[in-house]
Amino acid sequence: MNLDLLKQANRLWHRIYPYLADQIFEIYQKDFGRMLELGPFSGGISFEIAKRHRAIDITLADKDPKVLEYFEEEIRREGLSASIGTEKTAYAPLIFDDGVFDLVVCRGAFFFLDEKGRLLQEISRVLNRTGVSFVGGGFGQDTPRQVINEIADESRELNDLLGRKRVTVNHLDAIIERSGLSGIARIVQEGGLWAILDKSY
Repeated sequence: MNLDLLKQANRLWHRIYPYLADQIFEIYQKDFGRMLELGPFSGGISFEIAKRHRAIDITLADKDPKVLEYFEEEIRREGLSASIGTEKTAYAPLIFDDGVFDLVVCRGAFFFLDEKGRLLQEISRVLNRTGVSFVGGGFGQDTPRQVINEIADESRELNDLLGRKRVTVNHLDAIIERSGLSGIARIVQEGGLWAILDKSY
């Protein structure tokens, strides 16, 4: 993935992250715990959460060392080194032990979500017995239309250049079925397309 384009896309979305954090916390509803944000589009949501909830211990993880260096620069720039760390990991398997996270977020997942659902299985594995995860992408259900309109065209162009895959609801449903996680998963289309895994079901 082109790092310069990735940085440009993440900067473009800085006004979107607060709304995505709000959407996540409508379901998570805790101000403590361990959080994992996974993939190259990580950072923005975690920064919003870390600023609001200092008792949440956050890890940003990706497989690319250059992406991790970029994350670390952004963490220092935001002054959040006490709340957020980084880890290098493949997507499947993840390096983390079973059940260690309360919350997992994977925005931009459709760039690298595998057809067999192994990534979803791994995210489920690292969630604790009451954990919840958000896997997918979108502008967020409460983001004002004006804010979306201001970045939509540039965002679409950058995502295409970065290699975005088009995933339909039916396609995502099939991946969830193959992962064996239908019992704890639901698809949300408000504000994008998200698979929510909720162990508390």
